[in-house]
Amino acid sequence: MGKKTLVLVHGWGGTHPLHWQNWLKQKAIESRKMDVLFPLMPNYDFPVLSEWLSTLEKNISAPAQTILIGHSLGCPTILRYLEKLPKGESVGLVVLVSGFARPLGITEIDDFVRVPFDWKKIKESAKKFAVIFSDNDPFISVDESRHLSDSLGVKPIAEKNAGHITAPDFGAYPRLWSIVSGQK
Repeated sequence: MGKKTLVLVHGWGGTHPLHWQNWLKQKAIESRKMDVLFPLMPNYDFPVLSEWLSTLEKNISAPAQTILIGHSLGCPTILRYLEKLPKGESVGLVVLVSGFARPLGITEIDDFVRVPFDWKKIKESAKKFAVIFSDNDPFISVDESRHLSDSLGVKPIAEKNAGHITAPDFGAYPRLWSIVSGQK
C-alpha cells in the first residue's frame, strides 16, 4: 500500500497564507506520512463547477490512497467529484469544513449545488466522512451544516465561535490534523 495523498480544496476566492489549509499542508509535509496536493482552482473569484471538477480530477490519480479536505465551496466540489467516481472506487477520508450542499442564494456559486446530490453514490465513494462547522458561521447556517452531516450519516463536529473557520482568525488547526493523521 502506497503513501496517502492529502488533497486540499480551497473555497471561493482561493486561500490566504494564514489559512488553516496552508498550516495543514505544512504539517502533512513535515510528518512525511503523506504527499500533499493543494491545487489553485481556476477562476477562483468567478468559480465554474466544470473547471473546478476538472482540476480536481487531474490531481487525483489513486482515489483509494486519497484524503480529501474541503473548505466552503471546496466541499460541494468534492461531493460532485465523489458522484463521478466509477462504481467500486472510493477515497479514504473526506473532511468537509464549513460546507454546504444546497443553494445559499448566492448566484455566483449556486451552480455547484443547484442539482440535488446523489447521497447514496457519494456515501459509496468514501470510506469515512467528517463534517466540521462553526456555531456562528456568517455564511453557512447550523441547519445547513446539519443537513450536510445528516445526508452523509455522520455526527457533525462543532467549533465554538469560529466564524467561517477561515484566515486570518483561524490558522493552526490541531483538531483537524488529529483527524487526518489518524488515518492508516
